[in-house]
Amino acid sequence: MTFGSLRRPVLGSLVVLVAGCSGHKATPAPTPVTTPAPAAAAPSPTPRAFSCPFPALPDLHNTCPKLSPELNTYVNTAIENVIIQRPELFDFSDSLGVGSWKVKDRQKYVDAVVAAIQAQGICAKDDNEEIAVKNTNAFHEQYNIWTSGGYVRRSYITTCIPAQF
Repeated sequence: MTFGSLRRPVLGSLVVLVAGCSGHKATPAPTPVTTPAPAAAAPSPTPRAFSCPFPALPDLHNTCPKLSPELNTYVNTAIENVIIQRPELFDFSDSLGVGSWKVKDRQKYVDAVVAAIQAQGICAKDDNEEIAVKNTNAFHEQYNIWTSGGYVRRSYITTCIPAQF
């Protein structure tokens, strides 16, 4: 028998001997399972109300001509965003055609469109039957965003020079 052939039985015996010679048979302590504490949710910033950076101007009762609208993209984007984000404001089974659905609550709809225009960084306000929109005090545009029958409308009305709000 060579040393190499003895090595396996000797090593096996040593393992049995060491295991049997320990004074007590301690059961290994179970590894505690720790569940990390949930991370504290970061506080969401309080939404700030939009404040038009242009000072209010008085209504000079100027005649407001019908020109080529410059801000209609903001108005149309706002209307589309409200339709997507606030579907409860519309009756999609009642329309005058594509994109002109029945509005269930006129004031909530107008407020939502004004807020959606403001979210784009553009000044807007509810102006009774229309909305007023401006991005400068040089002019503002009037839009009618709902029909007298209560449907979504996308209609440029006029441009007032200078802005009158």
